[in-house]
Amino acid sequence: MKPPCQSDSLTGRLTKRSRLVRLSVKTGQIVIGLACKINPKMVKTVPHCDTERDYSCTSPRILYAEGGRYLRVKFARTPAMEWNQEHFYKFSDDHRRGVCKGFSFGSRRRMLDRLNQVSVAATMPDFITLTLPDDCFEDSVSSFSKTAKLHLDVLLKRLRRACPSACGFWRIEWKARKSGAHEGKLFPHFHLLVWGLPDRKIGTDFNTGADLMESFVPIHDAQQKFAGLCEQITESYIFENRRSAEKFATRKFTHFILSTHQGERSYMSFFDWVSLAWYHVVGSENHKHFLAGCRVEKIRSWGGVLSYCAKYMSKSDSENFLSDVPTGRSWGIFNRAFVPWAKMIELPLDDDAGIRLRRVARRYLEHRLGRRVQRHFGITLYCDTSWLKNFSHSPPDTPF
Repeated sequence: MKPPCQSDSLTGRLTKRSRLVRLSVKTGQIVIGLACKINPKMVKTVPHCDTERDYSCTSPRILYAEGGRYLRVKFARTPAMEWNQEHFYKFSDDHRRGVCKGFSFGSRRRMLDRLNQVSVAATMPDFITLTLPDDCFEDSVSSFSKTAKLHLDVLLKRLRRACPSACGFWRIEWKARKSGAHEGKLFPHFHLLVWGLPDRKIGTDFNTGADLMESFVPIHDAQQKFAGLCEQITESYIFENRRSAEKFATRKFTHFILSTHQGERSYMSFFDWVSLAWYHVVGSENHKHFLAGCRVEKIRSWGGVLSYCAKYMSKSDSENFLSDVPTGRSWGIFNRAFVPWAKMIELPLDDDAGIRLRRVARRYLEHRLGRRVQRHFGITLYCDTSWLKNFSHSPPDTPF
C-alpha cells in the first residue's frame, strides 16, 4: 500500500519527518496513528487582544469610604479584556497563594488601599520604628526575615495583652548598615502605625499653647525592670556625647517622677514600655540596642500619617534586589477587629454619571501629579470623599 502524501486530508499538515503512518482496515474502518511529533511552528496560537486603546463606559460602580480617603470608580470589562482573562490568566485549583517575594507594586497598592480606608475621625496613631542589633545578623535573607518577624510577633502579642485595643499596620523594610561590624549588609527594620492607645497630658507647648499628649500603656513598672535597667546603663555604659547622656537622664528622671503619682499618670509611657519589651524580645543584652533600637513619635494630623506612609512604609525593595528573594509578607494588619475602619459604600451609577465622575477624578489626579494620565477603565484616588454628594443628582439639561 502506498503511504499517504503530505497533503492528505486525514492526517492534516505533516512535516517531512512525519512519514510513518499506520493504516489498518478493520470492518471497513480506517484507523490512522501518527508516530511523530508535529512541528510547533505549524500550530496556530490564540491571539492576544491589545487593550492599549481600549475604552469602557458601561455599568459603572463607585466604591468609597465614608469618613475615609478611599475612592474607586470601576466599569464593566470590555470584550477584549474578557477574552484575555479567559485565555491567558490561569488560576490554580487549590486557590493557594505562592511565596511572597519582595514588596511588589500590587502589594504596595493593596497596603495603601487599606490604610486609606481607616476613618480620619479616629485618634491619631503612634509611629514606631524598630531595629535589630548587629548580634542578630544572618547571611540568609529568608532566614533573617523569619527570625525578625518572629520577634515582631512576640512583641505584638505582648502589646495585645498589655492593651487589648491596640491595633494597626506593620511594614518590614530592608536597608544596608552604614556602620558597625556588618557594614554594607542588609538588615530588616519595622515601621508600625498603632491606634487604640490611651493618651494623657504631659505638658503645654509654650509657643502655641497646645496640650502635649503622650500615649501610655496601663501597666506599672512594678518589678522595677525599666528602672533597674536604667541603673545598669548609668553604671556601665559610656555615652558617645553629652547630648545623649542628658537625653537619657531626662528620660530616667521622668519615669521616676511619673511612677510616684497615682492614677493614669503612674502608668508606663508607651515609649518606655515598647523599648523595654523589644529589648527583652530580641534578647541581645546590648544596652546600645535598648537606647537606640526603638523610636516612637506621636502623629498630630492625618497629613502626617500620609507623609510618614509615603516616606517610610511605601518604599519599594527594587534597589535592594529583593524582588526575587522569598522574604515572606512585607506588610500586615494586627488586631484588625479594633482598627477604626470607615464605612465602605458601593453604589451603581448610570453611564453619564460614571463618565463625569471618572473625568473629574482623572483631572484631580493630573493636578496632583503634574502630568497627563490616562484611565480608560477604572480609577482609584486617595482623597476626601465628602465632595461626592455633588454627584448625587443629574446635571441640568443644557443645549451646549
